[in-house]
Amino acid sequence: MTTHNLKSVDVSFPKGKLVVAVGVSGSGKSSLVIDTLFEHSKSLYLGALSSKSLDMGDGDYQFDRIAGTQPPVALRQRDGGLSNPRSTVGTLTGLDGLYRLLFGAGSRPVCPACLGPTKPDLFCADCGCFAEPHTARHFSPNRKEGKCLHCDGVGEIVDFALEKIIPDPSRTLREIWDNADPGTFAIPNVRKVFEAMAADIGLDLDTPYESLSSQQLEHVLHGSDTVYTIKVRKVTNSFRFEGILGFLQRSYKNTSSASRRNAFTNYLGKEPCAACAGGRLRPESLRATVAGHTFHDFQSDELSNSIVRLRESLSAGELPTQVRELAAAIVKQSANIVEVGLGHLHLQRPVATLSGGELQRLLLAQHLASDLTGVMYVLDEPTAGLHESDTGKLLTSLRRLRDLGNTVIVIEHDETVIRAADWIVELGPGAGSRGGEVVFEGRFADLLHVVRSPTAAALLSSAPSRTKADLSDGDWLEVRDVSRNNVVRQTARFPLGRLTCVSGVSGAGKSSLVAGVHDAVSRAIARRVAGVADDSADVAGADALDEVIHVEQRAIGRSSRSTLVTYIGISDHIRDAFAASDDAADRGLGRAQFSPNVPGGRCEACKGLGLSEIEMTLFKSEFIVCPECEGHKFQEHVLDVRLDGSNIHDVLSMTVEDALEWFAPRSHPKVVQALTVLNEFGLGYLQLGCATTTLSGGEAQRLNLASELLKQRRSRTLFIFDEPTRGLHAADIRHLLTLFERLLSTGNTIIVIEHNTKVISIADWVVDLGPGAGGDGGRVIHCGTPEDLATNPDSSTGQYVRRLRDGGGVPAQRTDDAEQPEHALQDAAPDLRDLAELLPLAITVVAGTKRHSEQNGSTPYGLVIGSLTVVSEELALIGFLVRSRSTSWSAIAGEGRFCVNVLDERQTDVAAALSQGRPDSRFEDLSWTPSSNGCPRLAGAFGTIDCSLESAYQLGDHEFVLAKAVSVDMNPKENQRPLLRSGPPDSALDAYGWRRYDDEAGVR
Repeated sequence: MTTHNLKSVDVSFPKGKLVVAVGVSGSGKSSLVIDTLFEHSKSLYLGALSSKSLDMGDGDYQFDRIAGTQPPVALRQRDGGLSNPRSTVGTLTGLDGLYRLLFGAGSRPVCPACLGPTKPDLFCADCGCFAEPHTARHFSPNRKEGKCLHCDGVGEIVDFALEKIIPDPSRTLREIWDNADPGTFAIPNVRKVFEAMAADIGLDLDTPYESLSSQQLEHVLHGSDTVYTIKVRKVTNSFRFEGILGFLQRSYKNTSSASRRNAFTNYLGKEPCAACAGGRLRPESLRATVAGHTFHDFQSDELSNSIVRLRESLSAGELPTQVRELAAAIVKQSANIVEVGLGHLHLQRPVATLSGGELQRLLLAQHLASDLTGVMYVLDEPTAGLHESDTGKLLTSLRRLRDLGNTVIVIEHDETVIRAADWIVELGPGAGSRGGEVVFEGRFADLLHVVRSPTAAALLSSAPSRTKADLSDGDWLEVRDVSRNNVVRQTARFPLGRLTCVSGVSGAGKSSLVAGVHDAVSRAIARRVAGVADDSADVAGADALDEVIHVEQRAIGRSSRSTLVTYIGISDHIRDAFAASDDAADRGLGRAQFSPNVPGGRCEACKGLGLSEIEMTLFKSEFIVCPECEGHKFQEHVLDVRLDGSNIHDVLSMTVEDALEWFAPRSHPKVVQALTVLNEFGLGYLQLGCATTTLSGGEAQRLNLASELLKQRRSRTLFIFDEPTRGLHAADIRHLLTLFERLLSTGNTIIVIEHNTKVISIADWVVDLGPGAGGDGGRVIHCGTPEDLATNPDSSTGQYVRRLRDGGGVPAQRTDDAEQPEHALQDAAPDLRDLAELLPLAITVVAGTKRHSEQNGSTPYGLVIGSLTVVSEELALIGFLVRSRSTSWSAIAGEGRFCVNVLDERQTDVAAALSQGRPDSRFEDLSWTPSSNGCPRLAGAFGTIDCSLESAYQLGDHEFVLAKAVSVDMNPKENQRPLLRSGPPDSALDAYGWRRYDDEAGVR
């Protein structure tokens, strides 16, 4: 394969496995997996549907042969067609349709007159009228039978918002008119008639808006009936002042000017519809209930809560018989969404507000419910925006897809996902022209032996470090009473001139808090610049800042014509250099002829794009290299102009690194300065002419920041970053940290929304939100140093910072492969010393899963074992006995991994439940979540050990199982004790040399 920077690579992907593609940013992962393998597989299967859609290899990818491909499905972070404002989580997942069927068949209509209950014949005795029988259409905001007529089923009313018209109530009436947007109520005749009315009623124009009486406020906003004669320039007319709101509403409705309409939109806001309170349905539909809950209850509540509500209704028999199967289907599909870490979403959440990672995981949940088999799934960084505590749930979902008989290929940087892969393919070793090679193919244990692997080097290296600042005598920024979404009246402090990380589980409210901080500080700075006294109590310390810059992870550039050089502002300098050459002077060419966006020098066949569009009959258009200019974008007479042997196409095809060497000796300081900054940020592999729309989120964010730094900003700036490590390989994070230090050294302040534990641990300050997501989050549970966060029992993030601090999960340093024993290249062995004495006495449950059969997904299995001991602390080996004919153990052993749960003393019911009943039903009434290796972890357990099966030996009617402890989680809560077996510690040994303890539940 030779697509993009791939260097004639040959690679094999095992079918039916979880395959992870790794490598530094720009190494060629997407070129291999998405641009070649997926695109070609797609063309083959589309071609099987219609010969018109088979492109016969004319796409952008290049290869000699691809064999054995499967029907492909790509789950990307942001696909087109998902920006419709009416598209919600409910419509995207199809749950809206299922709920409409549920209510259409399971709810009883209310009286259309009094909205009271009706009899079985739908007759209301109080009003004497009949109700209309319900159908699914009565619960659709897009159907006349169900939508609210006041807001047309939108749930919101767009109108002029006072907080936008008058953002600062402390301003005087004169200042409000002086600062009004041009083309709105600030036009001369409106101001003149307002001043006439003010003089008539005795209203001082220097009165602050917030000091107006109710009668004065009515005159200002809604006017009066008095007609005044005013003169504007040489024209005299009679006018009635209709008020600020009255004028805006009438003018916006009647104007035909696009510029004026745009000016008005700055003052528009959205408010919940008063008729339906945001429910989008007519009153009769909103009053209908199923098991005591309305349709809007399910729409507006978190999915995790809706599942509990439906499950309780099913178990209590509260649902009508005809909808029970439908309710079970809703629970199943909603549970898939919760499993991928999105239980905090609600069905009416607009899709446009989801992050790229959330959207991709939502699409993943849909496919988990589809039961497709024999499919090749391709995912692009599904852990983006995901807290480390939720990664285990995501891995469980990926394994379920695999266990259905599918091939799952994931492009990923997350260490946990890489370790869990069945097969790893690494591209590299570098980025751009220095990448495009297959560095490694194989299993994780073998990857650690590869000397030239940047991924292995990153996994084997210690966490990054930096010198932290002394916070004892510094200045602080404090923002109080932040309220937005699930964040309500929260206060947070940030050290000025330092690095602060805002952490928390997905959906905890990190973005909401930071957005509130951004707005509050921006307002404070604007007031100070305008010379307005700021006596607000919501911000303290903002006087030390001059500007706030929010650097988001978003696509940059509006079209494919936006390139690297145009975005950072050096394209004119490059064109000037060519226009000043002797060749250009001889041909009479100026700067414009060297632009691909201006007629005259560009190729007119492709309009300077280098690509030609081929319209498809049924599918989206495809692009091929322009046959006229062969992708060079310019006409021949322009390409003939050379500067030191290179034409304009050659220069735009250079990487940043190569271009830096080429421009440095040619006295182009602006170009050299810009390219130097890009190279320092790890973007040296990008081509100067690459389209910015093709950049990854991490690349776009670094380019965005580079462009900000090139503006020569002074200090005293607050920079806000939204997950800057997203999309970055561990080896590339050092560029980001270098960038942070550069900003801090010049007196700037940095606030970072972050999930990466290694970055959080080296921050100067951490603001952690939680403890959960959605309604269970939104609270600042920690505001302090990372060291203090590690000891905070309420913080999920703190647990992972503590593990990192204590050395958990950090591999040993690599030496020469010939001298290093194999086990030393693995993870450091988990510390089992504290368990050696406990395990033979504690009641433990071995829990695992069985691969999918007839049922949906993997079925959890568990059994209480009679004894468990540490065989080798150095090798982290444990052993235990199970009955050879145990159905539960046979199911668990087939998967090869399991979780040992040490029960809490209050979990005697769990021990009893798992010692009886069918093996595949023992978990139905138990609360459990996936552990780090995807196996069931019992809620409230004293501790857990994630294990992989090493071997099993037959001993009569028992098996002696030898397993390796992959990780140990022993962090008991205060006053928590293990559930111990009864019996004296000197009990006699059994036939196999094991002590026997009989617990109160009668299990062995």
